[in-house]
Amino acid sequence: MRLLTRIGVCALACVTGVGVANALPPEPKDWEGQIKLYGWASALQTKAEARGVETTIDMSFFDLLDDLGWAAMGGVEGRYKRGLVMVDFWGTQVASSVDGNARALPFELPDGRDGLLTAGPVDARTRLTTWFVDTKFGFRALSLPMSKLTGSAEQDDDRRRFDFDLLAGFRVWSVTSKIHVGVEPASLTVGGAPVQLPGILPRFDFGDIQLPGRLLRGGSRTVEKTVDWLDPIVGFRVSADVTDRISLMALGDIGGWSAGTASDLTWQGMIGGSFDLSEHWSLTAAYRALGVNRGTAIKNTILYGPQFGAVFRF
Repeated sequence: MRLLTRIGVCALACVTGVGVANALPPEPKDWEGQIKLYGWASALQTKAEARGVETTIDMSFFDLLDDLGWAAMGGVEGRYKRGLVMVDFWGTQVASSVDGNARALPFELPDGRDGLLTAGPVDARTRLTTWFVDTKFGFRALSLPMSKLTGSAEQDDDRRRFDFDLLAGFRVWSVTSKIHVGVEPASLTVGGAPVQLPGILPRFDFGDIQLPGRLLRGGSRTVEKTVDWLDPIVGFRVSADVTDRISLMALGDIGGWSAGTASDLTWQGMIGGSFDLSEHWSLTAAYRALGVNRGTAIKNTILYGPQFGAVFRF
């Protein structure tokens, strides 16, 4: 009887040992949510346009910080099993001032005479208010324990994961450009002698300021324009837990494609990581760049710079 008992205990120990050795890491929860608050220390390059007036803005983060009116940034994320919903919002209002020296260009009068049109100097003050709300729906195409990728022994308390998500959605934009322009009256000369300006004047390029001909007769004018549009986008996200507390992440998307009123092209790229302070709180850091090009409102725009934030998980 004692022998049978000992054999049973040994067998149980062996079975238990094998079970522990072959135990898989715990599966992630069926659902989870996140609330994100962040600050994006971005530089800004863009061409703001309103009613034919166009100004070039090229500001470093510190320039932008000096001229920043307000900013609002954050996001939420939810997952149920393999399904994802991600919402990110960003809004700022910045002011910029640019000047243009007087310039001259050849001009042909309606009667065929060649003249010289001189315009400027000019100054422009731009207030650019930009909002976007980025909404993506995703599918977790791949989710593996990190041990399978690294080839290390599986441990039942190792919660590290490697995830690959496919994303699709839309980015909604709202851009308001308000530009105050002051310009000296243009003059026209033929053979060195001043002549009367014709009824129609050409568009004039002062470098960082481009004005329609109607404004070249001088004075001050304020023009304002608001444009709203929606860009379809597709993208991906990769995340990997390096340790129990440190994770790395990369995200990219592209879209627009001139679909309807959409931009010609919009794109985004971000790479960064997070550090878990506790079960619910994390700190994040990343480098992010976002571009958009649209014929009106904002042209050849790019925002780029470091981003820092905090995440609450539940």
